[in-house]
Amino acid sequence: RVKLASTFEEELMKYLRLLGLQNVRFKIQITTIKPSDKGSDAVQFLFSANPGEALAPLEAVASGGEMSRFLLALKTVLSKEHGCPTLLFDEIDAGVSGRISGAIAIVLKDLAKNCQVFCVTHQPVVAANADHHFRVVKTVDNGTTRSCVSKLCDIEDRQIELAELAGGDFAEARLYAASLLDHKAA
Repeated sequence: RVKLASTFEEELMKYLRLLGLQNVRFKIQITTIKPSDKGSDAVQFLFSANPGEALAPLEAVASGGEMSRFLLALKTVLSKEHGCPTLLFDEIDAGVSGRISGAIAIVLKDLAKNCQVFCVTHQPVVAANADHHFRVVKTVDNGTTRSCVSKLCDIEDRQIELAELAGGDFAEARLYAASLLDHKAA
């Protein structure tokens, strides 16, 4: 663990910066503990997203958007190191801006070159980069919630769904959705 920690830190930092955390600092703290069935090391991730902030436990200081990006960077590094046939992200872009959503879309697209990626998103710029689109609709019937998943096969259905994610099925949203689909990195 100690030997690999610095290499892992460097790889993770590359992705964190790519995902808009330009001033991020990250350190893996490994301390020896009394041996147990969980090993003889205590591992803690220390994190600082902003200049002037001390490194502190990740779970104590990361915002929702920072944690989303950290988890994407972590899964990306781990999947490149160890391979992974399928990755599932449920709102990995929660709490981030449009510019950062674009960076997330690029990282997800890159991941999809080597493994299957499923991503639940409410960000049109992330969804537009997908090779396949599905709509998930929840309904409540007699107190029971059901989810219905349907594949969006044609470009018009994809545009309508992206327009709804962008704010509604009005002319400007439809133009924005069409633009996203036209410019996606295929």
